[in-house]
Amino acid sequence: MGIQIPIIRQLIGFVYLTFVPGFLIIRALKFNKFNCIETLLYSVGLSIATLMLIGLFINIFYPFFGIYKPISLLSLIVTFSIIVSILCIVCHYIDNNYSNQSCINLRNALSPSVLFLCIIPFLAVFGTYLMNFHQNNFLLMFLIIMIAFVAVLIGSGFISNVPERLYPLAIFIISISLLYHSSLISTHLWGMDIQIAYYFSSLTISNSYWDPTIPSNANALLSEVMLASIYSIICDMSLTWVFKIIYPFLFSFVPLGLYQLYREQIPNKIAFLSSFFFMSFFTFYTEMLQLPKQQIAELFVVLLLLLIMNKEINKVTRSVLLTVFAASLIVSHYGTSYIFLILLIIARTILALREISISKRLINRICYRFNKCIESYTQKDGTISLTFILLFIVFAISWYLYIASCSVFNAIVFIAHNVISTIYTEFLNPEVSQSSYLLFHITSPLHNITKILHHITHVFILIGVISLVSPRRRFNFHMQYSVFSIAAFLILVSTILIPYFGLGTPRLYHLLLIFLAPFCIVGGILFLEVIVKFLQYRIKVQTSLMMLSTFFAIFFLFNSGFVYNIVGKEITSISLNSPSQLDFPRFNDMEIVGSEWLLDNKESVYPIYADMYRGLLFVRFGKEFKGFSPSGFQLTEKCYVFFGTWNVLKGEIVKWYRGKGMTGTAEYIESSSFVVNKNKIYDNGGVQVYH
Repeated sequence: MGIQIPIIRQLIGFVYLTFVPGFLIIRALKFNKFNCIETLLYSVGLSIATLMLIGLFINIFYPFFGIYKPISLLSLIVTFSIIVSILCIVCHYIDNNYSNQSCINLRNALSPSVLFLCIIPFLAVFGTYLMNFHQNNFLLMFLIIMIAFVAVLIGSGFISNVPERLYPLAIFIISISLLYHSSLISTHLWGMDIQIAYYFSSLTISNSYWDPTIPSNANALLSEVMLASIYSIICDMSLTWVFKIIYPFLFSFVPLGLYQLYREQIPNKIAFLSSFFFMSFFTFYTEMLQLPKQQIAELFVVLLLLLIMNKEINKVTRSVLLTVFAASLIVSHYGTSYIFLILLIIARTILALREISISKRLINRICYRFNKCIESYTQKDGTISLTFILLFIVFAISWYLYIASCSVFNAIVFIAHNVISTIYTEFLNPEVSQSSYLLFHITSPLHNITKILHHITHVFILIGVISLVSPRRRFNFHMQYSVFSIAAFLILVSTILIPYFGLGTPRLYHLLLIFLAPFCIVGGILFLEVIVKFLQYRIKVQTSLMMLSTFFAIFFLFNSGFVYNIVGKEITSISLNSPSQLDFPRFNDMEIVGSEWLLDNKESVYPIYADMYRGLLFVRFGKEFKGFSPSGFQLTEKCYVFFGTWNVLKGEIVKWYRGKGMTGTAEYIESSSFVVNKNKIYDNGGVQVYH
């Protein structure tokens, strides 16, 4: 009708796509035994899976019926409306007799504790606004203090009347606040990998069709090219805000799912601290925001774990959901898929050991306690079945071979070749192992304090994992979760010992914390008990939690960059510092306009030179750029030199010196030598272009 009502379309479209299909599928499958958190998580997961898989289906089959632009507004609205209508009819006939008398208690919803927690996300939103337009970080600094305060309050139990029913809300509030306090910085996309995701998603939107024949790893990920495109088209949002608002919101369900996973095995306070430790690691709210693909993939990893641990779902329904979530994981992110596959294989191998008498005798000779631990799990469970693993392998290889034109498969083969060929010659060499480099690299005193805090958490994790094989276990984790955690710990150790292995230490460690985070808290409790017992005192679990809550609050303050800003040296956070204080691939309006001008006016045969950060401005448009060499360059052929705001104001460019493996260092060099005898053809105050 031509009536434009602000925000209404975006809000309704987001709620419709994110919750309605999944909730209807749950009702159609008669999942009436789930609690509120499980219902919410499965609804979101099934909705996202539906969007990706239905988008793939119409992209393949609609052109056969003469619809050559299937990823368009009319096609998507008609398709999803029909699907939702069919699901409504199915729910009516299958689950019509179900009723739930539970209701929302407004007294609880409007209680002071709930209202206090709900203020925190607004601090993140208003704080980023102040930072973006007024360069004032007061609210964001206050936000960091508030989050640490909430963690100490709940984790330590200073206030005994904080009800446990508020723990999930607190987890979600902390999660969304941390993510938004970083993602909403700048009005443009910041980061590296997200620029490639933007290009392929915008290509899908502009063509109204996803072209799977483009040979690229990123083009094979439906979590970016399909999911982001569908949200953008139906909600009428630019891709920039889809990645900055919707994806962090979806990713914020990961800590909530982890809390649900943990609390089924350990006490609620320990589960809360475990989830907080997972969120307090800096990768969660920094690097992960540059990786939309891994954000969605980790959500499916958590959902798969919840399914594996859930004993109330019948086998047929469990098999269907496992298949759907496994397929969704594979089409979301190749790296996470292969790591999860390795975890599956190791976990299944450990479970199989107890079924082979020869292996049992061998284990008895090697490690008596470990054998006792395995034999104590007497029940049979086919959740981690060989059939499921084979299905996962076949689907993963098929998808990445035929859809990604072997690019992902070739990358895996390349990594495996490097590992095999250098495992004897480069063993524990910090030049080829990023984990070893980060462990042994000497840094500044303030960074060394942060590193010590991280090493303490590593010791806690080690103690917690060792406690799994102790005959006197204090905490009884589920069998499947225990073997997954042992597998995750083995992979973590492998990244240190084996050269060229891993996705990159921060990303891989963050992923493995899904399995290892509870053992950091458990290990911390056991460590404190041993220390106090050595001093001939006794310590209560509540006292241990109080001490650990304080420790992890301090850990969070260092990881978030709060302490660095207070000291005023070696600042690390892009959220708490202006672009003039910290160089990072975040861009302003002048840089966006300048890059668009150059692409619109340059002759295509001439290459573009830019440094490693500013060059990403051209990646987001699918254009290649060339980096600078340390000693300058002299070219007889014509070229363009692009300088962004940092280059113009500081007179320097950043150059990445890549070492062996995944190690490397960044160094700044003067920019003046790169524009000698070159003509300035563009200058808008924040961008200069030379020819």
